[in-house]
Amino acid sequence: MPVERPRWTDPAASRPGQLAWQLVTVWLLGGFGPLALEGVTHGFELGGRAFTAATVVMLAVVSLSLMTALYVLVRATPVITPLGTTPRRRLLWTALVAAGGAVAWLTGRAIATAHELTVLHNGRLTVLLGGVLTVLVAAVLTHGWWLRIPAVAVLLVLAGTGLVVFRDSGPSELDRRLAHAGWTRDQTFVVNIPGYKPVRQTFGLAENGDDYIPTDPAATGGRIHLLSFEVTGGCRAPRCAHPDYLLLGDKPSVFAGDESRAAVHRSHSVLELTGTPGVDPELLRRALENARPARDDELLTATPPAPARDPVEALRLWLRDHT
Repeated sequence: MPVERPRWTDPAASRPGQLAWQLVTVWLLGGFGPLALEGVTHGFELGGRAFTAATVVMLAVVSLSLMTALYVLVRATPVITPLGTTPRRRLLWTALVAAGGAVAWLTGRAIATAHELTVLHNGRLTVLLGGVLTVLVAAVLTHGWWLRIPAVAVLLVLAGTGLVVFRDSGPSELDRRLAHAGWTRDQTFVVNIPGYKPVRQTFGLAENGDDYIPTDPAATGGRIHLLSFEVTGGCRAPRCAHPDYLLLGDKPSVFAGDESRAAVHRSHSVLELTGTPGVDPELLRRALENARPARDDELLTATPPAPARDPVEALRLWLRDHT
């Protein structure tokens, strides 16, 4: 009597059946697993040692359950992968699928977030697409080129896109420099004074501000000093030297005294110009009236490069410089 061929839906006797069962199960585990883990992590938001400890235990239990399910799966479908023959190889398959699926899922979510997509933030789509990402990892570990090559190609595209998103995420070079200097964009204003040039350009935000000297070395126009500060941040010498600064508006004001002095309110800051005796107060007033926000190129020129705070940021900077 002829031997009946096993049906492809029989996972115990058919390679197509084992392949279908393995990939479908990996799809389900890869879809529901991240949702379960993400749900458990909300326990950290409750605060307290008891909730934190319980959350850690739950994460360990869920992770161990997922790993166990993967191991049982590869043990039940050993003919699909070269790693299904021995316990050590099965453990390796389990670790690769779990770790690779997690990396693929996190990469996909980062890409979706960067493009303002909700595909991996929506429960149903997370199960569908998150499972597909994990299936790709399992497909790489199967026998035969017809599954491996397409899976590797898709994962390479995913990895390349993820690197681009990683490179372009995080603070820009200018934002890093401003943070390192302790400045913000709305504090930086360029003050041009006809006949004068700044000794250095810190937009008046350095500890002692900026000094302006005459463009012509033979001129006897004196020196001008620029300070920029926040009135609401508290006043101490040499900042906030005049009590009327709290009443400043968006029009420059000139103050009488031994030195020429003018000030104006810009955004959340006060710009103050002080000139030595002989400097025309009207010159200071006009300079403040024409003060403008600093451009990005001016900020980059005025601020030194900021060192990388950690290896992740160092890698991001390297990618920005070389890609």
